[in-house]
Amino acid sequence: MSAAPQTSNIHTLLILCFLCVLSICLEHFTNFVNHPRQFITWVTLGVQRVANGYEDVLRFSGNYLSDRNELLERIEALEVENEQISTLNSQLRALEVSNVELREVLGFRIREPTLSYVIAELAAPLVSPARDEVMLNRGLAHGIKQGSAVLDASGVFGQVVEVLPYTSRVLMVTDKRIAVPVRVERSGLHAVLTGVGDSRHLTLEHVEVTADIEEGDLLITSGLGGTFPYGYPVGVVTTRENDEAGVVVRVSIEPRAELNRRRYILILTGASYSETPAE
Repeated sequence: MSAAPQTSNIHTLLILCFLCVLSICLEHFTNFVNHPRQFITWVTLGVQRVANGYEDVLRFSGNYLSDRNELLERIEALEVENEQISTLNSQLRALEVSNVELREVLGFRIREPTLSYVIAELAAPLVSPARDEVMLNRGLAHGIKQGSAVLDASGVFGQVVEVLPYTSRVLMVTDKRIAVPVRVERSGLHAVLTGVGDSRHLTLEHVEVTADIEEGDLLITSGLGGTFPYGYPVGVVTTRENDEAGVVVRVSIEPRAELNRRRYILILTGASYSETPAE
């Protein structure tokens, strides 16, 4: 029973040996196996190239996605940096403007040696119909008194009408409730300047048609009334028109103070003031 399988195995081994010897002989003495070998080699190389190409595609895709993500992250970082730089530039420009204005205020010359001043900063405008008022961040604690004259680096700004411990309420020179005794610098004419509720214009009261006042004349404080010291610029004459009766003249004045642009303002101290605008 066991002899049959052994005989079969021997036959199989002999057949395989015969085939090996036959293939060696054919390869050595003939070209019979060259063509199949070349075909198999060509197919194998093609498969290998396809596999390598697929690997290259995967590698390129991975690098592309990685580079794209890095680029997007870089763009986002640059955008954040650009916003920060823009904010910093805005802050620097605002600081530069404030420094220029502060230097102008510090360079403003006080004429009377008996007068001193306190530099105040605009705290808030008080918006109300026909009222030109602002709040400053200086008050009783800083020596501010009711009635104190207020100047900016260009001229008369207004007058303090209410003083709190750490703030003051100021009527601007254009408010209807304020009156400033002035003098025409060129001719010496005295007049009273009042506001009209418009931050761009002032007017002179009771000026006769024969008064020596012309367009372009500079008006300065006359020092009368004990409110505003002498010699500070108030405004420039822009128009002069006779009334219908031809008796008095309407004079329009442009204020010298930069009422809606200033941040730093001078409050004069060291003198007593006897007049304040009507509340």
